[in-house]
Formats: sequence, structure tokens, C-alpha cells
Amino acid sequence: MNSTHEMERLPVGALRCFEAFARLGDIAQAARELGVTPSAVSHQLRGLEELLGVRLTERRGRRLALTQEGRRYFEAVSPAFILLQRATQQIRRNRLPRRVTISALPLVANGWLLPRVGRFMARHPDVEIQIQYARYRNYSSDAADLSLRFGVGDWPGYTSERLFSGEAFPVASPAFIARHGPFGSDRNIGRAPLIHDGSTEQWASWLDGAGAPPSAPLRGIVCEDGLLTRTAMLTGLGIALTRPVLIEEELRAGLLVQLSEQGVTDGQDYYLCVRADQEPLPIIRQLAAWLRATGDGDAAPPGAASRRHPASARRTGTTGQRPA
Repeated sequence: MNSTHEMERLPVGALRCFEAFARLGDIAQAARELGVTPSAVSHQLRGLEELLGVRLTERRGRRLALTQEGRRYFEAVSPAFILLQRATQQIRRNRLPRRVTISALPLVANGWLLPRVGRFMARHPDVEIQIQYARYRNYSSDAADLSLRFGVGDWPGYTSERLFSGEAFPVASPAFIARHGPFGSDRNIGRAPLIHDGSTEQWASWLDGAGAPPSAPLRGIVCEDGLLTRTAMLTGLGIALTRPVLIEEELRAGLLVQLSEQGVTDGQDYYLCVRADQEPLPIIRQLAAWLRATGDGDAAPPGAASRRHPASARRTGTTGQRPA
């Protein structure tokens, strides 16, 4: 009998039922996986035994189990099913759209992510990237492939890797400095109009670290998030505490100036998070690797040192911070 005729007689349906039963050890579970009835699985198993001329299963009490011959047969056919599954998954993956969804906090998306994504897309023009704002107070509702988050790196359902520090420093525009400066020391910074990101707590901690704790409740404009805070700085409304890596383009261009080496932090940093409930597509892994490789956010932007206020040596305070 030739091989072509043997292939025509290959009982694919019966083999699928046998493989599922042997792997799961239960007729009902195999039926649920295959989307058929338990009686259909039993019928296919009997047909396969008749074709092979051997007993593959036997009754052990109320359960159906593999015979010794059945176990040997499963060991022989199982690798073939694994190869078929892998080949099918690979074909499907290759046909999937090269699309990645990224979520990020507003200032992180505008100041850090977009420049890097732009360079990635220039090298990979066939990739579709969708960027959306992250929900800081409800990260659990975020279904993006990748997300840039602020915290301690522990979010259920995601693996996380630290990208850069959450330490914030005082920054202002040259026009503001011209009107209210120069600032001879960190103590003088607290006497100027301040911009607050969410609350006054961060500035209170920074001033305490500078040796000039506020004697009265702090005043000044309060912005909802880091993106509004950046706009307020550029407008010349005051000095704000922000992360230099998130405004690196403005620092390079001289639109904003870092006034002090003293920072403030509460131990929270920025993380690149990848969903853990599914194996990421190759393009997602590729973009994540790109962001990690280009994400050395702790390094100062070129030329930034020349636009920093020489008032004090670097010190770090702590506070409960809001993300940018």
C-alpha cells in the first residue's frame, strides 16, 4: 500500500480526540476542548482502536485510562501535534498586524515617549503604534500592550522594568528667572512664585530639604498633572518641581532651566510594563527592547549642566509624589 493511500486514510478526527483524551486524562474535558460531545470522543476512540487493531484504552473502575499500548502511541504522536500547533501559531503571528498599543501618563507621553517612538517608526515604517493616556488612579483598567507607569514597579498582571528615576528638581523659564532672579541659593527659590503639581506637598518637602521649611501654607498655581505644569513653566508662571528627562527637549533648547541640584523623591520611579497574561508578539518585544535601550533617563541631556543653577550641592528630600 503506497504512502499516498495511507495519508488518505489517516483518521485526523480520531487522532485529535485521542491526543486530547490522552493529554487531559478525561473524556469530558477532551470533549469540551474539542467542542464536541463526550459520546463523540468515545466513538472516535473506538474507531481508532478498530483501525489500529489494538486496545488504546481500558476501564479502571468508573474511569477510562490508557493501556500500555495507548501510552506508547501517545508518546509517538504527541510531538507531531506539538509541531502542528507551533507551525499554526507561527503562521497566524506572521499574518497579524504589526500593531502596538502603548499607554503613558500625559507628560511622559509628550516629553519622553514620542521622540523615541518617532525614531523607532523611522526604522520600522510598517509598524502601527497607538498611544493613549494611562489612567494613573486606575492602572488595572489599562489593556495596552506596553505601558509607562509611575510607582514602585508592582502591578498585578504586568511584568515591569525600571526605566528612569522619579526624582524631581526645580525648573523655570529664562523669562521668569530674569524677572524674579537671580537665585543665589536654594533658600531663595522658595521665596519666588511656585507651581504645584497636584498638591503643595512636594514643594514643602523640597523646601524642608533646602533648609527653608515653609512657615505658612504654600501658595501658587496648582496644576492637575505634569503636562499642565510644563505649560505653566513655559508661560513663566513660576518654578515647578519636575523630572529633567521629561523636559529634555526644552532644556536643550534653553526654554527651561534647572535651578538646583537638590532633588526630591519618595522612592517611586518610572517603569516599562508588559502584559503578563499573554506571550507578547515579536514586534512588542522589539519595541520594548528599543525603549529600554534608549531610555537611560537618569543621564542629563547634553548641555543641560550649563543651564543649572550653581547654588547648592545635590541633596535629595522625600515626599509623596504625583506622576507627571
